[in-house]
Formats: sequence, structure tokens, C-alpha cells
Amino acid sequence: MVRILLFVTVLALGGAFFVAFSNVQGKIETITGERDTFEKDLGTTRGELTRAKKAQEDAENERNAAQAQAESAVANLRNTQQDLIKQRQRANEHEDAAKKFEADLVKASNFVQSWELFQQANGTQEQIKQKLNTYREVNNQRAQFLAENGILLSQIEKLGVELARYTGAPVKVALPRTLQGKVTAVDAQFDFVVLDIGESQGAREHGELLVSRGEKLIGKVRILDVKKDHSIANILPGWKQEEIQTGDLIIVGN
Repeated sequence: MVRILLFVTVLALGGAFFVAFSNVQGKIETITGERDTFEKDLGTTRGELTRAKKAQEDAENERNAAQAQAESAVANLRNTQQDLIKQRQRANEHEDAAKKFEADLVKASNFVQSWELFQQANGTQEQIKQKLNTYREVNNQRAQFLAENGILLSQIEKLGVELARYTGAPVKVALPRTLQGKVTAVDAQFDFVVLDIGESQGAREHGELLVSRGEKLIGKVRILDVKKDHSIANILPGWKQEEIQTGDLIIVGN
């Protein structure tokens, strides 16, 4: 009986062990299958990752190449714009030069036409030279005549002054309108002054000059004696407003 129980127990334990072994073996096979699946999936994922990295590298290379091309295009555009500006400047310069040349050509053409008309009116170049020589001669004769006329007028003026001294008749002596100078000395006792203008500046005997200080009229003087670079003049009492002083300005009046 005991043996039967023992045998039954052993069989029960063996069955339980077999069942347990079968369950464990099934789990091991399941885990092994899952592991193989995971490894296969991992391999697939790693391959996809490698392809993704390669695609990323290719995309970055394409992007860098596209960026380089864009920068090159921008640089080429700037160079082209600069070249265009230079070409426009050159075109403007050529246009200005062409306009100037055209204007010079018009001037030359007008000059030629004017010269032809001038020759028609005045003769050939040789005839014009002869006329110019004749004109120079006449002009020189005129200048000589004016100089001699000036000398004669001066002599007549001096004779008129001399005559006025003897007859007491008033005499009007014309002085250059630009004549002006200063009083360099004053004799208040005898009412005469010394002026820094003489015959070289256009002073003449009996010529009358106004005396001013600033914008104020001080008096009037009449020249008595003329030297080369200075004169002596009398102070006219009827015109005396104040005492004339050294440095006062003298000018030609009406």
C-alpha cells in the first residue's frame, strides 16, 4: 500500500515536473522568438537609421551646395551691377564727348561761314592784313594827335592861368574826376595847405578841390603851385566850415 502511494506520488511529481518543464520550455521558446523578432527589428531600425543619417548628410551637402551657389549668384549679381554702372558712366562720358564734339563742329562751321562772309565783305587774307596795317597806322597817328592835343590844351590852360593872373578874370580848370589825395601840411596863419598830389597825378594850377573828413565837408582849396608829386593850395574862406587838419581827404568837386 505504501509502495502504491509512493509510486502514485512519484508519478504525480513527475507529471507536475513534466507540466512545469513544458510550460518553461514554451516560455523559453516564446522569449527566444520575441528576442529574435526584437533583434530583427533592431537590425531593421539600425539600417533605417543608417539610411536616415546618409539622407541627412546628402541633404546637408545639397543645402551647402545650394547656399554656395546662391552666394556665388549674389556676388555675380553685384559684379554685374557694378559693371553696368561703369558701362553707364562710360556711355554718359562718350555721349558728353559726342555732344561737345558736335558743338565744336557747329562752332567751327559757324566760324568758317562767318570767315567766308567776312572775306566777302573785306577781301582776301592779304587784303585784310593790309587794311589792319593801315588801321594801325591811322590809330598811331590818332594817338599821337591826341597826345599833341593834350599838350596844346595844357599849354592853353597854363596861358589862360597866366592871363588870369594879370587880368584878374576867373578861370575854370578841369581836373581828373578820379583825382584825390590828402592834406600833408597846414599853415593856419596864411591859410594854405600842402597836398600829396602833383602834376604826375593830374593836379593843375587854379584847380579847385573839396576837403572832407569822413562824410563831412570841411572846406575848399584852390591850387596855386604844382610840382611833380605835391602841390600848394590856398584855403577859400567862403567855403571854410572847420579848421583843415593834416590827413583830411581832398577830392574833385562839381
